[in-house]
Amino acid sequence: MSQPNSCSFDKNYLANTTILFIENNDKIRFETSEIFSAFFKKVLVAKEVEEAINIYQDNKASIDIIITDVDFPNYRGIDLLSQIRSINWEVPILITTTFSDMNILVRAIKFNLANYIVKPIQLNTTLKIMSEIIKRKQQKKELAVKNNELRQFMAILDSCNIICEMDLNFKITSANDAFLINSEFGLDELIGMGFNDKQIFKSADATDRKIIDTLRAGKTWVGLSKKLTKQGANYYTHSTILPIFYNDGRIKKYIEFSTLISKYENEVLSLRKHIYLLKSENLKVNTELKKEKDYYFQVAEKLQEQVDDNVNNAQKILFELYEVKKQNKILQEKLKMQESRFEEFQATMLCGN
Repeated sequence: MSQPNSCSFDKNYLANTTILFIENNDKIRFETSEIFSAFFKKVLVAKEVEEAINIYQDNKASIDIIITDVDFPNYRGIDLLSQIRSINWEVPILITTTFSDMNILVRAIKFNLANYIVKPIQLNTTLKIMSEIIKRKQQKKELAVKNNELRQFMAILDSCNIICEMDLNFKITSANDAFLINSEFGLDELIGMGFNDKQIFKSADATDRKIIDTLRAGKTWVGLSKKLTKQGANYYTHSTILPIFYNDGRIKKYIEFSTLISKYENEVLSLRKHIYLLKSENLKVNTELKKEKDYYFQVAEKLQEQVDDNVNNAQKILFELYEVKKQNKILQEKLKMQESRFEEFQATMLCGN
């Protein structure tokens, strides 16, 4: 077996895997099993067909994958595949062969082979193939678990909810027992009816057009519905209608899940919704009032600043006026003194003449 230059496979899948390796050639079996031991959680090794069958019988619960030589004498490799498949049809099997006899490969294919490897085995290629097989097996196992959980979840939903499926035109295509019991209609009568058909539907807290537009936009509608029985009696539900999509994003169908509620509960829920709307409106009004209050506060601050500036200016003007009057008084006093001196001078001059 040749060694790889680089690792092109996920070692994590192999590290948790138990492998049964069957090889008739002693040299190949020894060298390959030594290499496998470095990658796999556990390597079980067999040389002969009978030994391989016994090992598989004793360890079938833990063996995740089988890689086997089919170039045994007298087509014993085909007998090995046949016996393993009689025990377990699903366990992944890879075969190794030199293609010296094409008839062996033709006969082996019918035993649900995962893949085949041509000798001499290339390590990197072989480990990559096995890694991909284990990965697919693990994904298949995880998908099975999720599908089982989904079935359980759907069973719970089916037991607790009134459920119907609708096509793209909102025509009912199926309904569960709870829907039939509460509506009093037979399934054959319901199929083809619209979800808002007046025989089964009276009203909701949204218009039919709004519900349809919401769903066609790929969104979920949730609300209260008032529905009718076959006898014309009312019953009330809290309904959730959601679109189901294809993998490419296109809407495949619609499903309605409804919970039965009493008339009183319906009125309470309607009242709660009304209160919520009032609170929302009140919050909106309070927000607007706060904005107005903040605006007037800012205006008042600006006006106060202007008043303060005007007062300061007035005080400054009064002070300047006071200074002017003070200077004017001094000047008047000086003028009187000058006038007095002038009069004295004139009197002196007259006396001299």
